[in-house]
Amino acid sequence: MEVIYTDSTPILSLIGRVLLQLTGQIVPLYGAWAGACLVGIALAATLLVRTLGARSLMSAGAAAVIGVSMPPLLARWGHLSLMGQWLIPLALAVYLLLLRHRPAAPLMGAAIAGLCVLALLIHPYLFLMVTGILACVPFQAVYARQMRPGAGLAVLAGVTVSLTLVMAAMGHFSSAGAAPHGGFGSFSTNLASAFVPQNSGVLPLGTPGIMQGTYGQFEGFAYLGLGLLVLLWITRRTLLSRAALLRHPFLMAVMLGSTALAVSNEVFLAQFHLFTIPLPDAALRLAGVVRASGRFIWVPVYLTMGVAVAAAARHPRAGWLLAVAATLQWMDVGPWRGAIRGSVAHSAPAALDRAAWVAAIQGVDRVIVDPAWLCTPEKEEFLWVFRASIQIQLLVSQAGRITNTVYAARGHPDCNIPVPGPRDLLVQLHVPPRPPEEAPHCASSADITACGAALPDALLRRLTRADTSLGW
Repeated sequence: MEVIYTDSTPILSLIGRVLLQLTGQIVPLYGAWAGACLVGIALAATLLVRTLGARSLMSAGAAAVIGVSMPPLLARWGHLSLMGQWLIPLALAVYLLLLRHRPAAPLMGAAIAGLCVLALLIHPYLFLMVTGILACVPFQAVYARQMRPGAGLAVLAGVTVSLTLVMAAMGHFSSAGAAPHGGFGSFSTNLASAFVPQNSGVLPLGTPGIMQGTYGQFEGFAYLGLGLLVLLWITRRTLLSRAALLRHPFLMAVMLGSTALAVSNEVFLAQFHLFTIPLPDAALRLAGVVRASGRFIWVPVYLTMGVAVAAAARHPRAGWLLAVAATLQWMDVGPWRGAIRGSVAHSAPAALDRAAWVAAIQGVDRVIVDPAWLCTPEKEEFLWVFRASIQIQLLVSQAGRITNTVYAARGHPDCNIPVPGPRDLLVQLHVPPRPPEEAPHCASSADITACGAALPDALLRRLTRADTSLGW
């Protein structure tokens, strides 16, 4: 299974592999990446606001604070590839810069392709968003008579060929059948998501968590934050100006298309299902490629952030307005920051004997996990199996052994469990817990049964000493 389907942030895998070859050591990069994403969103938001014409120190500071206080970003803590949302305001800023400075066609194409490839190396969804924004550049340049149609077509052709070659090299076309069936319409955004306070640190109203009309609408979480909502209200006349929209018709089309894709064909307002837009099966299968379509709401969200801050910077009392908005935004996401601090500070006791698992995996040829990834029949027990399976997969990969299961965001899981051989370790994750099995070369606890003819009984007993916290 290619790394592109495991949410592993391919660019970090590439950097980590280079560091391993140079130093002989595995260098953990995810902590640095999480910090870099927070710095990146502050810088990208500031650049976007600056390209929109707001060049004061106060507007830059407000953009940075609001950028790192965007609820859709902080809610993605833990999904490290999707924390690369800084790519969206960066792409919007690059769009404006390319149109302003009008570089030659080859340079324009190189800039567009380079940022698109960077997004592709972080996450496919972000790649689609960035590509949609930057594809507007040659169209807009031709529309505004800044570029001849032939040059615009050359830019599009060059970018398309470049991206196709890179995607082919990365394996995006080698697993065409991996896209799952269904999902579009469930992992959507809610029409009220952007405006109703959710997990707010300031307003007691709203909802304590993410508002969902379906079980998957956390994917389309789009709450703007109190500070940004204040700016939107005060600058509403500027934001609704027809002249501003007409100057960038292609970008506005991308914004509207992203919003429609995020809302999907199953339209919800709060907990109410308003209506369904009928789509043919072929369209639903195609939409399944972006089944978590709610994420596309980030494109208009970050454009709204930049435009609102830039518009506020032209207000007669811009300094006070931006300071108050940034403060309100920071306070409003206090619960999200608290959850992040808690996750970082929390140190759970070891649930499994890690040394025993390392020794057991090194002593066998293959590790068979039952149930395999996404084959769990009981949803309420998913978290236990999720954590157990992920930990076992990590140890198996570090030992260079074969396993029947892998965490994958895409693909159809094979739930048929192979027949274990004498050099295999069979790990049964109980869902629900069942009593120990009376079988030779097996040991059981309430949650795990481990069987392996090649392993001593004493080692098997150490493998099954577990609880459901699984914190290593």
